[in-house]
Amino acid sequence: MRLDDLIERIALDLPIEGAPLAGCDLAGVSLEGGMLVNCDFGGARFRGATLRKLQFAQCNLAETDFTEAMLDGCQFVSSALPRARFGRARLNGVQLGRCNLQQADFGEAVMETCAFADVDLSDARLTGARLATTAIVESVVTRIDLTRAVLRGFTMTKGDLREAGLDGLDVDTMVIMDADLSGRDLRALRLARANLMKAKLAGCNLSGVDLSQGLFMEADLRQADLSGCNLTMALMIGADLTGANLEGADLTSANLSGAKTRGANLNRAILTNAIVEQADCTAARFERARLDFAQFSYATLDAASFTNARFHRTSLHGATTDGTLFTHASGSTLPTDPARAVADLYEPRRVARRA
Repeated sequence: MRLDDLIERIALDLPIEGAPLAGCDLAGVSLEGGMLVNCDFGGARFRGATLRKLQFAQCNLAETDFTEAMLDGCQFVSSALPRARFGRARLNGVQLGRCNLQQADFGEAVMETCAFADVDLSDARLTGARLATTAIVESVVTRIDLTRAVLRGFTMTKGDLREAGLDGLDVDTMVIMDADLSGRDLRALRLARANLMKAKLAGCNLSGVDLSQGLFMEADLRQADLSGCNLTMALMIGADLTGANLEGADLTSANLSGAKTRGANLNRAILTNAIVEQADCTAARFERARLDFAQFSYATLDAASFTNARFHRTSLHGATTDGTLFTHASGSTLPTDPARAVADLYEPRRVARRA
């Protein structure tokens, strides 16, 4: 098919199927509204092109050059784009589903409201890219390079980021659910207001990182280094912090309900107004910690150390304290309230059945 015929058919909104267009030069062209099915664009040049609402289905776009192109509302479905180049391109509302993007280059690209679903981004390069309100879900991201990328309102699910390039990554309001960052040194990241629910962060080094207002529900933080972190108002419900180092961390108004902090180091930590209800704090250390108004209701504090800790109306209602050390601790605690303990046994379902 000649390029003139291609452009004319797209202008007439006619579908194009099976067109052999490998290596064609469409640099600077403006195309809108076409459907391309099973077409071969391998090695084609769309450099500086303007593409609006084009649909590529089952197309070969290997090594295609989209450098500095503008893609608005385009869709790529079940297409092959290995080693495609999107450097400095602008992608707005672009959707990619079930595509091969291995080794694709998005260096310094700008993406807004884009969606990558069930794609392979292995070894893809997003160095210096800016992603706003963009999602990468259920995709392979092995060794993806996000060096110096800027993420705003970014979402990723089930991504294995253990080998990803993350140096200089700038993050604000990010959702990375069920992702794997085990063992990574993440001290250079900005992660305030990040959603890392169910993330695998075992052994991570997050020392001194701003994690304020972060969501870490059911996250795996075993043996993680969170010393000196800002965890104010963080939600860590059900998180596993077994053996974690939180020395000197600020957990003001944080919620650790149901968390596991067995053997964790919380020495000198600030837990003012923190909620640690029903948490397993067996053998945890709270030495010289500030615990004003903290809630330890029904927590397991057996063999924990509160040596030199500072209490002030700290609730230990229903908590177990077998072998717990309170040596030289100061301030006031609230013991188990018998009336409340009886009320806590109240179960509306039982009463309803009896009635």
